[in-house]
Amino acid sequence: MKKFTVTLIVYGLLLVGCSHKEQLETSDSAVKSNLETKIDEDSKKSTEPVTKVYDKEIGMWLKEINAMLSAPLDDPRLKEANNDEGFEYYLKAQKVMELYPNTEVLSGTEFGIEYENLFLLSSYIGHVQFVRTAHLDSYGQAKEDTSLSDQWKPTEDDMRQAFEYMRQLVNDLNIAFNHGGKGETFGVTHLLKGDKVSELEAFVTGESSRME
Repeated sequence: MKKFTVTLIVYGLLLVGCSHKEQLETSDSAVKSNLETKIDEDSKKSTEPVTKVYDKEIGMWLKEINAMLSAPLDDPRLKEANNDEGFEYYLKAQKVMELYPNTEVLSGTEFGIEYENLFLLSSYIGHVQFVRTAHLDSYGQAKEDTSLSDQWKPTEDDMRQAFEYMRQLVNDLNIAFNHGGKGETFGVTHLLKGDKVSELEAFVTGESSRME
């Protein structure tokens, strides 16, 4: 009798286990189905191509930094450095990169090359700021130490030229993204078939246009 009772109990547990497993599988299937439905619904909310959404984010960024590069910089560190010319270029170049939206660059596109040129210009300006201050601290701490600004080396023409190219590049990209290519440009972008692209790229890389 005990053996029969135990058998029934074991059999009952197996049935319960199977039933529970089936319930879990059914539940998992329902959750998966609901999730797929939600993803499908979410994907239908936006009818714009991914590149269009991407263009909007880049366009907003370009509009903001174009205004920033053309106006006096409101940064207390600049005032602490007695409005040092090169330091303003450095701070603005850093801000351009910091404000860049966290969007994956479309590799292989013309904008990918434009962004690379912008990044190289920003990096070059940062390097020159380091060189201006390396005699005070070879580890780079002095490049933002405004208490030492009166000991920084003078701003050189190469730094001015790098910043000017950055300003021109952002202006032209802003025209391309936000104004349909219509407006005053400096001819330094691939997007607008600029005639001075090679000149800009030769400055930052020593190479001719990489899109030819």
